[in-house]
Amino acid sequence: MLERGFPEVSPHEFYRDLFPEGSLQSAEHDGKGNLIATQIRPSGKGRTKQWVVDDSLNMLDKVIGDEFGLIPPITFYGKTHTKQNAHELYAVAIDIDYVGKQQLKNLLKQFGNGVQLRPTYLVSSGKGVHAYYFLKEPVQLYHNLEDTLAELKEAFIRRLWNDTSSIRPDSPDITGIYQGFRCVGSQSKLGADFPVKAYKMSDNRYTLEDIKDSIPNCKVDLSVLTEKPKKEKSKLSLGEAKKLYPEWYQERVVEGRPKKKGTWVCNEALYEWWKNKIFTEVKVGGRYFSIMALCAYGLKCGISERRIRQDAYSFLEHLESLTDDEDNHFTREDVKDALKALKADNKLLSTMASREWIEKQTKVVIPPNKRNGRKQEQHLQLARGIRALKEQMGENVVGGGRPDKAKIVEEWRTAHPEGTPKDCIADTGISKNTVYKWWSVGEAL
Repeated sequence: MLERGFPEVSPHEFYRDLFPEGSLQSAEHDGKGNLIATQIRPSGKGRTKQWVVDDSLNMLDKVIGDEFGLIPPITFYGKTHTKQNAHELYAVAIDIDYVGKQQLKNLLKQFGNGVQLRPTYLVSSGKGVHAYYFLKEPVQLYHNLEDTLAELKEAFIRRLWNDTSSIRPDSPDITGIYQGFRCVGSQSKLGADFPVKAYKMSDNRYTLEDIKDSIPNCKVDLSVLTEKPKKEKSKLSLGEAKKLYPEWYQERVVEGRPKKKGTWVCNEALYEWWKNKIFTEVKVGGRYFSIMALCAYGLKCGISERRIRQDAYSFLEHLESLTDDEDNHFTREDVKDALKALKADNKLLSTMASREWIEKQTKVVIPPNKRNGRKQEQHLQLARGIRALKEQMGENVVGGGRPDKAKIVEEWRTAHPEGTPKDCIADTGISKNTVYKWWSVGEAL
């Protein structure tokens, strides 16, 4: 890189250029975010730590020289690297792995002749490079932008990671917008003798539109960037809401829990199906997320946390046996880290982990349920119509949704006249809301 005229810059120079003076918090409650630097520690070698780096950049020294230090190009509110705390995006960083000497030459040539968009910095990561595209203005990380930013980043990764830039062009690592990258000045995958170095490629700063324009036939709709998430104002005062909805007030206002999303309990066969997928289809690049998906399916199916954890660790030996790179082992610490999904977001993972998300992250093909092109509501309406027709024709119909739940609750109450709704929930596995709904109907009867 030096021979090509690209100067190496120090860690402090790199992060000062990425986060100009005054862009981070310099005094408490000044409304600005901070960097979150993370020290990753493998199992048995200490505790993983996160450090808040303010505008002085003094705390960078906690991860410079560290064996595994990560910093995302994002500012955060709070003290932890979570997407809920994410504030502003300052750069789009692309990880290209398995870059040999010829692949690096190819990249530099393409950056020079305009085939690929020239990054602001190119950072060596050991066996690959990180291309940093600094933004002209930081992008506010509103929740309604997450899918669009992830879609744009995936398209950009696939554009840069190809058969000329990587020895393994068919295995691009599709990372999310909140991804952390090895800190400049920390150790690379190759160890202490090969630190992560940053080389300045240009003074260019870009907009997201510039990045989109560099990707041929990119269909990502960036119009959402000009829209702020809509919030409907309640007609009730907070005091009135506290009186009318004490449980909601306690959870949302006092305890600060996020809004709950609706979900339902799926058949346990779904969970067992995914366990089989882990054994038969998960490959390197999808191992970590396959355990996160196990958590998601377990929560969807009402599986106990204890069982999910036991099952997750049972896959450790198999997933480690897939290792094809001595610097990319799958360890007990990886399983432990993936299992944090059980505690994150008050278990909202079960509703956030869609089929598309799991398929993308684990690289396991998951065909959608076949409804012959119908929307779910249309499909259910048709199913109910067929059921009603069968009943009119005198055919015996099994199943049918809510009435069956009502019957189960009624029969349980008959068998347990002194029982409580809590006991019924524990014995039948029916959700709390469903039991309470049909409990009152049973009293009326």
